Amino acid sequence: MTDNKQLANRSLKSVSKITQDNVHLLLPNKVAQLANRLLQNGDAKDMVSAINMVYTSSVYAKLEQEKTKYWWLGVNTLYQELKEPINYQSFNTHTL
Repeated sequence: MTDNKQLANRSLKSVSKITQDNVHLLLPNKVAQLANRLLQNGDAKDMVSAINMVYTSSVYAKLEQEKTKYWWLGVNTLYQELKEPINYQSFNTHTL
């Protein structure tokens, strides 16, 4: 095995369990997926606004906490929660 493959395998093994210490590694992908969905559905005027909506939402606050297991949820579920009435008021102020 090459050095790069060995390093990659070691890295994967060391992150095989999601903890509060490493859950942040999953967040950029989730944020990007949610921001793309917001943009595609016309909920945001541009990508910067979409990303800001995600980062300031209660959904993101839950994603940051490993114990909520929100990191396990798919983009469809996360988007639906982002759009729920309890979240929508703060969410909607970003599109003004």
